[in-house]
Amino acid sequence: MILIKKMRYMQNLTVQEQHIVDYILRDPQVVFHHTAQEMAGLTFTSASTVVRLCKKLGARGYPDFQLKLALDDETRQLSSSRPAAKQPSGSLTDQMEWIPAIYDEALIETRRRCDLAVLEPVCKWVQEAGRIDIYGSESNYYTAQQACARWNEVGRSAIAHNSANHHYLSNAHLDASTLSFIISHTGRNPAMLEIARALKEKGRRTVALTGGTDTPLARLCDYTLLTYAAHTGPASKLFSSMSTQYLFDVLLVSTWPAS
Repeated sequence: MILIKKMRYMQNLTVQEQHIVDYILRDPQVVFHHTAQEMAGLTFTSASTVVRLCKKLGARGYPDFQLKLALDDETRQLSSSRPAAKQPSGSLTDQMEWIPAIYDEALIETRRRCDLAVLEPVCKWVQEAGRIDIYGSESNYYTAQQACARWNEVGRSAIAHNSANHHYLSNAHLDASTLSFIISHTGRNPAMLEIARALKEKGRRTVALTGGTDTPLARLCDYTLLTYAAHTGPASKLFSSMSTQYLFDVLLVSTWPAS
């Protein structure tokens, strides 16, 4: 695995090590212009932490890490790519190049936030589910509809909802095999919280798709899959939509028979 991808997806890093990784991924070129001691100062860590991270990434030390990073093709691609943080105001060609940068950032960051200890049991629930319900409002409802359409195409019963239907939630046919996903990137949408409370009272299996594990929605659900919605303004919706769709596609693929 190339080094940039290894940093993106590496698990079990300490808080300090993850901070160093995040700092490097924002601008990999910084590694070539600073010593381990200087990197420690820039990231408010220690030189020993920087070196320890390098060894976890398969390098013998910081100089070897610099060499491996220099040989990494993706480092050059990442350093020369257009940042997605600011919407371009130039030509249509510039905007066309900016959209893939959004997709790339949304997918990479969502993948990095995936906790296998959470994803694996959720995948098992999906495989066992007799019925899948997905709840979301506004743009999240359309994402829910797309995910349900994909599941229905492969023979899985899935329905999208944009509000609480208490008659439906009380339906005796919705037993323990019904799995409910609730989407709210802030985790504070009142309608989604109402649904989560109703499902919890019924003892139903629930999974939150939200931006943090400490949101009200996350605290009401059995499991939380973290979405990514960087930046503010119109682009935020693009990030969150791609992030949510990626998670649902991962869950969909988990139900496919092994080839």
